Amino acid sequence: MDKRSLLTMLLVLLIFMVLQLYVFPPKKAPVQDAQSPADSVAADSLANVVTSSPAASDSLIRAASASETIKLQNDRIQVNFETRGASISAVELKDFTWAKEQRRVNLIPENESVAGIRLLSGGGDKDLRTLNWFHEAQPDSHRVRFYLGDSANPIVEKIYTLDGGYGITLDVSVSSPQAVNGIEYDFSAGIADSEITKDRTKGTEYKLIVYAGNDDTKTSLAKIIKEPRKGALNAFGWAALRTKYFTLAMVETGNQLIRNYQASVNTKTGNPGMILDSWDRIASQNWKQSFLIYAGPADYDTLKGYAGRHLELIPERGAGWYRWLSNIIAWFLKWLHRFIQNYGVVIIIFSVILKIILHPLTQKSMDSNLKMQRIQPQIQELQKKYKNDPKTLQIELSKLYKEAGTNPMSGCLPLLFQMPIFFALYTVLRYTIDMRNASFLGWLNLSEPDPYWILPIIMAGFMIAQSLMMRPSKSAEDQMDEKQKAMQQSTRMMTWLMPIMMFFIFKGLPSGLVLYYTVFNILSVAQQYYLQKRHKTKEIQ
Repeated sequence: MDKRSLLTMLLVLLIFMVLQLYVFPPKKAPVQDAQSPADSVAADSLANVVTSSPAASDSLIRAASASETIKLQNDRIQVNFETRGASISAVELKDFTWAKEQRRVNLIPENESVAGIRLLSGGGDKDLRTLNWFHEAQPDSHRVRFYLGDSANPIVEKIYTLDGGYGITLDVSVSSPQAVNGIEYDFSAGIADSEITKDRTKGTEYKLIVYAGNDDTKTSLAKIIKEPRKGALNAFGWAALRTKYFTLAMVETGNQLIRNYQASVNTKTGNPGMILDSWDRIASQNWKQSFLIYAGPADYDTLKGYAGRHLELIPERGAGWYRWLSNIIAWFLKWLHRFIQNYGVVIIIFSVILKIILHPLTQKSMDSNLKMQRIQPQIQELQKKYKNDPKTLQIELSKLYKEAGTNPMSGCLPLLFQMPIFFALYTVLRYTIDMRNASFLGWLNLSEPDPYWILPIIMAGFMIAQSLMMRPSKSAEDQMDEKQKAMQQSTRMMTWLMPIMMFFIFKGLPSGLVLYYTVFNILSVAQQYYLQKRHKTKEIQ
């Protein structure tokens, strides 16, 4: 790799970092009241309301007993509900297990639950998470009903229904003689781990994502740990807790009543959690809200299937300026995987296809480099002749380049085209659910770094080979002046320093990405050898 290519790569990396860090935070404006005010009634203790009913009194007595567990399932998930708090204590994914283990992935932390509620009131909030609710559920049903009070006329009711995939609909209704100002939904237990993850990696990969005001805001776990987040929401759509591969999302499907959110950290798991509420300054005796709780893989295609919800923004696909490219690459790799069952082979084929597509551009670049080496004597003469006249020198050099059919910057074009693909491919291979536990050659997990550094070493070796092949011949070096020889000495140092630097960068990247870059480099070396041999044949003729 020559000096120009190195500078181009560093420049592209710098531009990428600037674009990645340049965040446009969504504007949050106050929302209008989404609910008509009821007759104003002084808020009072819900306990007074509940105990006024004999059935409700029984419910309060049962609250001191052990909680009962109700299990519902479909083809994708098994969900455990607890009568204590009418909450969700487990969501087991039938299609996903821990790496090298048979136990299913469970998205709810052990011995904890989510989706418990509190009623918010100016006269004192009432925590319903500690009450033991009545319930109704038919065997083999996808629906369970929880309620407080009388079954025919419940004071508070929560109905959960499983859809055919990873969705759980939740309908909450309050009908009370005493007015409330809103409902708080507790997901502070957060999302559970699904693989062994280092704390440093978890800090950047685990996120809280809030979609409101037609824009999504992502907050990493590291930022939440540093400073717990909370704020008002305008036109709330959904909020999601996401690990590397899975997500737990709360989507409001009815009227947009959610007003505020809080982000916190579960001290037991160290993972992000959240609390949402629909607080309104005007109290009401009747309150209804509907949600979809998505608990499953952060898979682009699956989430896009919930049309109109923009849930496809949850999977990590990189910065917005190249997200479209990540989507195309992910689709193409998945399409290839329909015919080739091993993703390692898929990545190799992808590398070959990309090399074929870029071949005309790469060939032109390599031809240009070889021509540049051939006209070095003429360049040297012009530099000597016009060393005190830079303007004329540039004009004469431009004429020489044109006559020789070359351009000093043409060697950087393939790299400029390849870098966006590299960034997009990194995101796809690192975070796509299809790459989870995808193995190759026995020891490689394509979404994780190579534990033995074998691929990074091979990649660095071929980078050195390519750089050595691009060095000018001995006769060309003998014709150089001192300045040019000094530049060649600098380039010779980069022949070794650049691969070493790239080795230390790539040894921490997903092995699937290193496999792609290694195969691409091997093909580049073969192409370089062929072109050099062809040029020598032409010179002899």
